[in-house]
Amino acid sequence: MKTKKLKLASVMVLSTVVLAACTNPFDQLADEINSYLAGDEAVSEEAEESAEARGDTEANPLYAPIDYTHLYGEGEETSISAGEHVVGEDIMPGRYSITSTGEYSGYLSIYDEEERYVAGEVLASEGTESTFRDYPTEVLLYIDEGDKMEITNDTTFVFTPVDGPFEGALSPGMYIAGHDIEAGDYRITTEDTELSGNIYVHQIEAYDSGRYSVGNPEYGGKDSFVMTFDEGDLVEITGIKSVNMEKLE
Repeated sequence: MKTKKLKLASVMVLSTVVLAACTNPFDQLADEINSYLAGDEAVSEEAEESAEARGDTEANPLYAPIDYTHLYGEGEETSISAGEHVVGEDIMPGRYSITSTGEYSGYLSIYDEEERYVAGEVLASEGTESTFRDYPTEVLLYIDEGDKMEITNDTTFVFTPVDGPFEGALSPGMYIAGHDIEAGDYRITTEDTELSGNIYVHQIEAYDSGRYSVGNPEYGGKDSFVMTFDEGDLVEITGIKSVNMEKLE
C-alpha cells in the first residue's frame, strides 16, 4: 500500500511540472492518474488469477472434501497383534468395528500415507478389571489403502467389517451423516463416567465445523446438549465409552 501511494504521488508531482505547457492540463492529469490506477488493478487481477491457478494445481489434501464412499461395505475380518501394520498389506481397507482381546487396555493409532494422524483410541476388553470399566471397548473406524496402524501393549485387536446405519448409543469412532447415521438435529447425552471425550464434526480435514467436550464435567465435559449433523459430515467421537444419540423431530 505504501509503494502504491508513493507511485501515485510521483505521478501527481510530475504532472504538475507540465501543467503550464498543456492546453488542457487537468484532463491530462486525470488521464495519467486513471491510467496508473487502471494498470495497477489489471496487475492485481492478473496476480489473483495466477494465485488461483497455483491453488488448483497444488491442491492441499487437507482442504479436499472427506470422502469414504469407496469404503462402504468393504473389509475382511482380521485379528492383528501389537506392532506396526499397513492397510492393504496386513488388512484390507474398509469400515471396521475394532475390539481388544487383551487382559489390559491397548492403544490403536492410525496415520495416513503422509504421516498425518487419522484416528486413535485406548481400548479395554469386555470384562476387564474395574480399573478399566470406563474405557471404550469398541471403536468404529474407516481405514484406507496405505494407512499405517500401530498397536501398543501385549494385546490383539479384532477387526470386524461393519456398515451403517447406526442409532441410539454410539461407540467412539467415525460416522458419516447420511450413511452411518441420519443427518439432522440430535440430543447428545452421556452416562456417568470418570472420563471425558470429544465430538468433532467436519467435512474437510483442515478445520472443524463443530466440537464439544463430553463426559465428566470436572474435565470440561457436558452430559447433555444438542448438535446438528449435515449430510456428508464426518462425526468423530473420541475418548469416551459411548454417547447416546436421540434424533430430534
